[in-house]
Amino acid sequence: MENDFFNRMCKDAINQVASGGQSWRDAPPNVLIMACFGLLTNHLSHKLTRPLWFAASSIATGVIGYLVFLTLNAIGG
Repeated sequence: MENDFFNRMCKDAINQVASGGQSWRDAPPNVLIMACFGLLTNHLSHKLTRPLWFAASSIATGVIGYLVFLTLNAIGG
């Protein structure tokens, strides 16, 4: 719930700065800081989650392969 509120505030700030009505130099400091935090957290979350998804998929592939190996050994004998 709190994260959703933070994301909405960041998205609104980014949209306000990116709308083209004013430059980033003319934007109020609160809006500019919120937009920067939003962009930074988005960038960092993507940098951290991609390797985690790769690691999770590699582990899952290994577990599935091991289970198939055990099943084929049990069937074969």
